[in-house]
Amino acid sequence: MRDTSTLPEIHDSSSALQADARSKLAIFVFVALAFVWAWGVGFVATQVKAYSPGLNVALMIVAGFGPSLAGFAVVAFFSSPAGLRDWARRCLNWRVGWRWFVLAFLAPPAVMVCALAIHAALVGELPAWPASGHIPLAIANFGFVLLIGGPLGEEFGWRGYLMPAISANLNWRAASLVIGVVWGLWHLPLFYMADTAQSQMAIPVFMLNILAGSVMFGWLFERTLGSVLPALVLHTSLNAWAGILAIVPTAATGRPYALVTVLLVLVATALLLTPARVGRKSAAPSAE
Repeated sequence: MRDTSTLPEIHDSSSALQADARSKLAIFVFVALAFVWAWGVGFVATQVKAYSPGLNVALMIVAGFGPSLAGFAVVAFFSSPAGLRDWARRCLNWRVGWRWFVLAFLAPPAVMVCALAIHAALVGELPAWPASGHIPLAIANFGFVLLIGGPLGEEFGWRGYLMPAISANLNWRAASLVIGVVWGLWHLPLFYMADTAQSQMAIPVFMLNILAGSVMFGWLFERTLGSVLPALVLHTSLNAWAGILAIVPTAATGRPYALVTVLLVLVATALLLTPARVGRKSAAPSAE
């Protein structure tokens, strides 16, 4: 049994946010900032692409940090300094059990390999493996994905701030679905930009994929005391393995991605039907 005597007192993750930071106004400000930053900087990136491809790439990376920057800004503005410290302590809590980090890293490739096996059974062959002959680069890619490929720029917003803020009034299941919708809509401009993974995806399939993924993140969030660190691992694993295992849709085929989406929906459905843990405190905070 894990010794919890030294763990931070964050049994109710929503309590790590002060009341003002959980208000409807604070949530609205967060969503507005996350969208305005990402969509605004992304628009500028598209305008400079023809003149400076390097600046375009840099701006697209900066645009991806909208949710995390918005989460930090909203907590800093609506909370006291002590509240900001409590929020950061909860987000960076690593003492949640190593098994959750292992699960977060291994679950995505397990689902993807199953999808590829189904794909091979249907068409008789596997997609070409992009990492073949480039193993060191594929390993290094996990670090690049973590830092600039989405996880670090998003998770302190979606799971660090929005999940506990919404969970103050909803259970984790409903909160995860709400965040999934917001998260999916946040990606919409990428569908209309050349050279993005989303430009090869069907929007309905992507929305199902991200809704199912949001449920997985919410389930993990609940079981890791609201720590963002396992979510960073899960997000990194999803994005990195998708490229390594040729799951990202191409002009040639989108079947592996569609099969992964079906499997993720099945996993998410099972998680949504999982009974609440006995003795789990309500997500609703006590009156302040």
